[in-house]
Amino acid sequence: MLLSRYLVPFTYYNLILIILFSLSIGSIESFSIINSISYIFLHFVIIYLGLYYYRRTLYSIYFLYGLGIDILLINQIGPHLFIFMTLLFFFYLTKKYFIYLSSQRIYLLILLIQLLIILLEMLLTSFFFDYDFNLDKYLKFIFISIISSYPIFFIFSKIDNLQ
Repeated sequence: MLLSRYLVPFTYYNLILIILFSLSIGSIESFSIINSISYIFLHFVIIYLGLYYYRRTLYSIYFLYGLGIDILLINQIGPHLFIFMTLLFFFYLTKKYFIYLSSQRIYLLILLIQLLIILLEMLLTSFFFDYDFNLDKYLKFIFISIISSYPIFFIFSKIDNLQ
């Protein structure tokens, strides 16, 4: 296939990000679970890209997605942009330590970081923009993350092997 040699895994992840971004910002009341799942998956892909595909172009990608989520979900520039950019800077500072971790530890690290940044986003939004911190929603996010993260990690490892 002629096109497949130009589509590297980084391109596939960016296409996945576009789809997940579209699903997570489009709030359809009858399909709120799809919005929640895509929101969780979006964070997983963001973290996965930062850990495995760190490059300078991620700064603009993180900036655009953080800005887009903030403007389209809370109508202000705020926690997503700040946390995504801080997360990428954290990956820059600590990337040399991640190469020594096994894939199972990296999976657990991604899951921990995902739950932590979603919690921080919810707390910052509550503190600065007067949105209510919804513990039930966060617990639902934890449940979805734990159930779905390992299959996603497995699929991503298969995408990484595409060449």
